[in-house]
Amino acid sequence: MATEQDPYRVLGLSSAASQAEIASAYRRLLREHHPDTRPCDQPTDPVADEHLQHVLTAYTLLRDPQARAAHDRAATEREAARRAAAERAAEPPARPGRAPRSPVPPRIRVIVVDDTPPPRRPPATGLWIGPVRRHR
Repeated sequence: MATEQDPYRVLGLSSAASQAEIASAYRRLLREHHPDTRPCDQPTDPVADEHLQHVLTAYTLLRDPQARAAHDRAATEREAARRAAAERAAEPPARPGRAPRSPVPPRIRVIVVDDTPPPRRPPATGLWIGPVRRHR
């Protein structure tokens, strides 16, 4: 369905579009593809219905600021992964006798040992004596 398509492309916008531009494009496409705006003599068009579903899905995603930010982050990560894969494919093959470089640096576990003694506490006698208060 619309999950494979870019919602910006479905609405005909750039990724830098404002919320007002997104709403305007949505309303324009909704008027264009809505079944109630079609002529009465025209039979149902499954392609137009599917395009309307794409428009509705794209607007649902882009109208929510958190969902839009998550989509933009995921798209950026997919683009970075695609570029990294293209760069790896363009690299010459590794020479024999050398281990291939890993794209992920090795993890080094660091253990911090605290040698400071714990703070001193008074012996546990069950009775704690606090400051003396004199009442007049």
